[in-house]
Amino acid sequence: MKRKLIYLYIVVAGILLQSCNKYLDIQPVGTVVPSTESDFRALLTMGYATFPSHKSLLLLRTDELILDPYSDDVDALRDIYIWNDESPAPTTLSYPWEQFYKSIFYANLLLTEIDSKLGDNDVTKQMKAEAYLLRAYGHFELLNCYAPVYNEANKQHKGVPIAEKIDLEQNFPVSTMEEVYTFITADIQHAMALLQTADQPSNHRYRFSKRAVHAFAARLHLYRSEWGQALSEAQAALAIEGGLVDLNIDEALLPNDFESVESIQALDNPMTAQVNSSTSVSEDMLALYDRVNDKRFARYFEEKSGGEYKSRKGGNNKFKVSFRNGELYLIVAEAALHSERKEVALEALQTLAKHRLTGTAATEQTADLKMRSVSELLNFVQVERARELALEGLRWYDLKRWGRPEIQHVFLDKTYTLQAGDPRYTIRYPKEAVENNPELL
Repeated sequence: MKRKLIYLYIVVAGILLQSCNKYLDIQPVGTVVPSTESDFRALLTMGYATFPSHKSLLLLRTDELILDPYSDDVDALRDIYIWNDESPAPTTLSYPWEQFYKSIFYANLLLTEIDSKLGDNDVTKQMKAEAYLLRAYGHFELLNCYAPVYNEANKQHKGVPIAEKIDLEQNFPVSTMEEVYTFITADIQHAMALLQTADQPSNHRYRFSKRAVHAFAARLHLYRSEWGQALSEAQAALAIEGGLVDLNIDEALLPNDFESVESIQALDNPMTAQVNSSTSVSEDMLALYDRVNDKRFARYFEEKSGGEYKSRKGGNNKFKVSFRNGELYLIVAEAALHSERKEVALEALQTLAKHRLTGTAATEQTADLKMRSVSELLNFVQVERARELALEGLRWYDLKRWGRPEIQHVFLDKTYTLQAGDPRYTIRYPKEAVENNPELL
């Protein structure tokens, strides 16, 4: 009976989900008990479609955006922008929790049922690999939102609950950060052994592939300061496809466009239309660019009346991005510098510069970087990550791992400050999550 209720829930969810998104190729499950390849693919697609747009809310906490106090959605976004996590207004959007676990639920259901229904073949191996990775990525993003940066000193710190099986009566105690990372790593390893698809076509770019699993592993190891592994995984992804968009070509796609050569996986929506229409780009972000020689400035941002700039990189499903090559070259650079492989880092930075700067500026930057020390180059990589990956949902995580610097936001002439080292860099468990799971206390 319990299992029938689970399947019924899936059917209802499938009916309620918007079904016209051609980009995600969403189809309803259509049967009570998945039994065919198409049933299980639809089940997995539901898991992808349920994945939350949490990075759009994280953007508001960074130094990248200015919230318009007169926007239509200000009541939903204001308290996020001023880091008022303790007593937000009832209209404030909640950071996702249930959505993550719903997405994980679909992955778990597929892993529970597919072997008995379809057996072992290349198609089921690929779907199982994707389910393992969807589950792993959900736990990874939960951990990055609701736990501090991992290091040896705090690896036993409270993390998030691990959901690895279908059990409606299961208790969900909070696992330590180390336990969650161990679980994530095991899922990645399971997936690597099963994956059949090296790279997904653009119409299925939201799905995991061999290229995506290496990019995922590279970021995971980067965040854990495991430099050698981060470097090798980034290089493995780039070996499958290492192309970069050349922004010196006027008609070139944006690097975070899901149809660009750089796009590896386009699952996350780092800037929803709601956030995009309610914000402008901060002066701190704009000041990082050479407006003449850095081709990213004119392509990433659009000047509006009053001298404010809006983002060109979000507000549309075509700009969904989870992993892309621009980030991988920067992971190579950062990890190589920490691994005493300066020449590898310089080569990666030079390759990126050729596709982002004018020819003369790229040549001058390359010559300048060769003269810099490793510590100076690491500082450069930090700034270059801010420029290259602007408004793609990774800045909050970078600020956390780079020491949690002070950020100030001005809203209606009042200055709000996120202090250096502020505990608010670790987001609180949502109130409704705590109410439903006392284990979180």
